[in-house]
Amino acid sequence: MNLRTVVRAVGAAAVAGGIGVAGPMTTLAATATATPSASPQPAVTLAQLKARCDDAVQRRLATLGADLTFVDQSGALTPPDRQDLQGQINADTAGLKQLDATIQQDATLQQARADCAKIVTGYRVYVLEDPKIHEVIAADGVSKADAAFEVLIPQLQDLIENSSQPPAVKQQAETALSDLRSKVTASETSISGVSAAVIGLQPSGYPGNVVVLKSAAQNIHTSRTDLDGARADVNTILHLLGG
Repeated sequence: MNLRTVVRAVGAAAVAGGIGVAGPMTTLAATATATPSASPQPAVTLAQLKARCDDAVQRRLATLGADLTFVDQSGALTPPDRQDLQGQINADTAGLKQLDATIQQDATLQQARADCAKIVTGYRVYVLEDPKIHEVIAADGVSKADAAFEVLIPQLQDLIENSSQPPAVKQQAETALSDLRSKVTASETSISGVSAAVIGLQPSGYPGNVVVLKSAAQNIHTSRTDLDGARADVNTILHLLGG
């Protein structure tokens, strides 16, 4: 493998892990701290209440639709995770539509209020489902980048050993490669199990399962930071070897 090929491979790894770009996690803070409520104000007519509930459903359907597009188009997701998320989004979409239809048929304010509350409690789209989807995509992307760096490491070792640079320069490259290995290992440790931990979280477990979301977000951030360092190490090696 020549230096130019290594550069391209590192670039692919960076894209897979969302390194240095605005990735899925950029929306997590906003969605995780949102406090939507489908609950109406007391002094409303039944027709007004139904309209408000329909609006709450439509906003959530729009979010889920955008999430489904993201899941369908993501190059980071593993096939099983993609299929799982698609199934969850489709089920939520169908459930919300059915719930909206039920609300529109409710004959009393009391029943409509009870059903409208389920838009939030039954789905938790903004505080659980949407951030969960983005976390799984981000975690799978980091894992994909880790795997790409694992392939690069022995190739970089070969480049160093076969380089015509002076021994002192090659030793500097070896030091950078050692740091690269440690950073990739750290990233793999941080990201291990993250997708599995969050993909099955359910609205019924909210708010207790928020701690899992927060822990996953931190692990993803830590892994990405390690991969940023790994990419910097690769650039150092290529520079030292004349790439």
